[in-house]
Amino acid sequence: MTAAPALVATGLRFPEGPSYLGEGAVAVVEMKGEALSRVAPDGTVTPLGDCGGAPNGRVLGAGGELYVANNGGLSIEGRGYWHAPRQFDGHVQRVDADGTVTAVGGTLPGPAPHRPNDLCFGPDGTLYVTDSGNWEDMRNIRPGTVVAIGPDGTQLGSAEVPAMPNGVAFGPDGRLYLAQSLTRKVLAFDVTGGDFGDPETVLTLPTGSPDGICFDGDGTLYVCGSVGNAIFVYSGAELKETIETGAGTQPTNCCTGDDGRLYVTFSLTGQLVAFDLGLTPLEPHTGTITAREDS
Repeated sequence: MTAAPALVATGLRFPEGPSYLGEGAVAVVEMKGEALSRVAPDGTVTPLGDCGGAPNGRVLGAGGELYVANNGGLSIEGRGYWHAPRQFDGHVQRVDADGTVTAVGGTLPGPAPHRPNDLCFGPDGTLYVTDSGNWEDMRNIRPGTVVAIGPDGTQLGSAEVPAMPNGVAFGPDGRLYLAQSLTRKVLAFDVTGGDFGDPETVLTLPTGSPDGICFDGDGTLYVCGSVGNAIFVYSGAELKETIETGAGTQPTNCCTGDDGRLYVTFSLTGQLVAFDLGLTPLEPHTGTITAREDS
């Protein structure tokens, strides 16, 4: 049984998308803070970028910059929705070390509103971002997409994914794994740049709803089951362990650190926590996306 996590930081404004920066520091997005922030090992929180809208996911770039999937201003508020003071159609943002925030990748495909959710780099430096679709209208939710963006900001291609595509990560096998929240499934695609193969259903959660996902260096997959207040640990399609996080925590996303810990955002309690699992981290893919004049 996994021990209780260490509390790294509290008082975060609906945190999501942790990204390990090294030496115990972690970047997180704060959806209700409209911000990208750095959490130091001692819990000190420092702003990195004023993003507006509702930053939903992030990934570290090759030059130390960070890329944010900003859904444009939507989050959960009790049994309803929270809308950001500064709303816009969702898009991908680049946040440089000096705090400059730039839109990259242009307008995502399909009708507005666009609700980009999570993103990751592929082995060739292509950036992949999920667009969950109009999840503020669940009864009429449209299919979402996963979009490939090249280093010059050009969209290379996309694949339609129904039922709310969410967390995304590359596995050690070179495939792109994607959480499909409304079916409780995790899918896998063979991808090269903007070319997507047919999705394969890898696993189905026993309960809850898959949100953020990440792999460690041994190929173990960690799936944050936000609605079910649990983290599901898989080896292939086999459920190895269920880590209960407690009612009202809502674990939304995770990342591994070189300190052997799994870092997890608890969005409803405003916490970043760390599970000391003695894991081997997976070296992340990285890249750089530049802004285009027509972005």
